[in-house]
This record gives sequence, structure tokens and C-alpha cells, in this order.
Amino acid sequence: MVTVELDIFSGRPNPKWTLSEREVRQLAERIRADPSLLLPLDAETGGLGYRGFILNAEDTGSADDWKRLGLPSQVRLGGRFQPGAAESSSFLLHTAESARLDLKDPGPVLGVAERTIVETLSVPGLAPSYCTPAALSSDTDFSFWNGAAYQRYNNCYNFASNYRTNTFAQPGRAAGSMYTSIDCGSVGGAAERDGWQLTCRDDINYNVCLVIWPNYDYHWYRWCANNHWCHKPGQTAARNYDNSNNLITNPEAADRGGYTVFCGYYRGFGVVVS
Repeated sequence: MVTVELDIFSGRPNPKWTLSEREVRQLAERIRADPSLLLPLDAETGGLGYRGFILNAEDTGSADDWKRLGLPSQVRLGGRFQPGAAESSSFLLHTAESARLDLKDPGPVLGVAERTIVETLSVPGLAPSYCTPAALSSDTDFSFWNGAAYQRYNNCYNFASNYRTNTFAQPGRAAGSMYTSIDCGSVGGAAERDGWQLTCRDDINYNVCLVIWPNYDYHWYRWCANNHWCHKPGQTAARNYDNSNNLITNPEAADRGGYTVFCGYYRGFGVVVS
């Protein structure tokens, strides 16, 4: 069993919850791809307020993936001074949504943590994460997407997958198991069922990332040529700029409007969506 402790309180005990077996596997995969995510228990991760997460692994069956990585029974992840862990921190935070936390109203507490995680992404010079070799399409020619016959019928997920279906594709629909809520775990998990991966492929990669407008909507970006990230907001035209009309060189720091939760990066090639 792996439990998560949101390190946020000063006087009261911190909120805690238990990860499902699937969530343990997903977290272990993230750590396997980047072991630097983990910090010792005495690491400095902030003062009052959000200080990241403390992970506790007990010697039971659901922690097998954890034990195979040779991880300690207690370890830290995230905090104010670890922007590189923002993706995994968002994942952990959203595993709390289905847990029964011992709080009268967990919303404001989780909201503080979420806002702080997003703020860590504003560190100047923070580089986005992508894999090579990469499949790069033009960052200026979007004629494949913006024609009158198909612009309205393909969305951000079509664009991220580079697969024009004219069906306004939805994560998980091709796999027969769509998302059930608008959060990183549910939408990202559905995308994984379609074939997206959390780790880099050995041959070639489409590099994409997922963001969430909490409880309302999701959005996807794809890495294109010239180190620009491009996207297609719903029925509108595909483009290479954000809400402030700036070229997108880092989707984590771009003006994304209400899509404030950055879920993380996914990789794939030839992923089938519907």
C-alpha cells in the first residue's frame, strides 16, 4: 500500500489518502523515467502552505511496483522549489479527488496546493519536456486542419494525435473506455488507453501535453517545428500562439486562460483516436 500525505498544514495533521494499484503503477512509471523527482524527507520544500507530498510505502501487494524500483519506504516529491516535479505533483494532487479526506471542505485546501504547483511553472527559463527523435510538423502551415470541410469537426485531441477523423475525437473512445471526469488522472488515463505513453519511445515520438480547466474541459498541445508548441482550440483554427498572442515555446508557462492545471507530457506515434 502506498499512501500520500499532502504536506500543507502547520498545526493540524496533514491530509492523507491511499493510492489505488493503478495509481501506484502510474506513479512508479513516472519515477522510473525521472528518479530525480524524489527528495529525502528532510529536504527544504517550502514554508507555510504547500510543501509537496510525502509518500509512504508499506510492505503489501499493491506496492510491488514501488519495491521493484528499490525506493525507500518514505520519500518526498514536489514543493515550491522543484518545478520539474510539477507534472507528477499535479497527478498526485488529483488522486485525492476520489479519496475521502478527513476534511470538512477539502476544496480550498486542494485549491491552494494546485495554485502553488501552477506557480512553480512560472520560473524563468524552465524548459518543456520532450523526447527525441521527434515527429515534427510545420509550426506555420496548418492547412491540413484549417480547411472549411474539416476545421469544425476536429479538435485539440485530433490535432495532438495528428489524426483527422472529423469526429471531434475524445480520449479513450477508440479504446472503448472514455474518461469519466475532467481531471488529469481520468483524461490522461483514457489517452493512455488510446496508446499514449508517459515515457519516450525508442524510435520516434509525437510530443504532446495535457492541461485541464478544472471540472470543465481539457486541452492538448503538440510540439512542432522550430521549438514551437501548437494547438487547435475546439472548432477553431490550429495555431502556434497562446491567449496573449505569443508564440508558444513552453506550454507550461504559456497563457492558457482557464486551463490552469498542467497535467504532463505524453508520447506516441500512430495513436488511433476516434
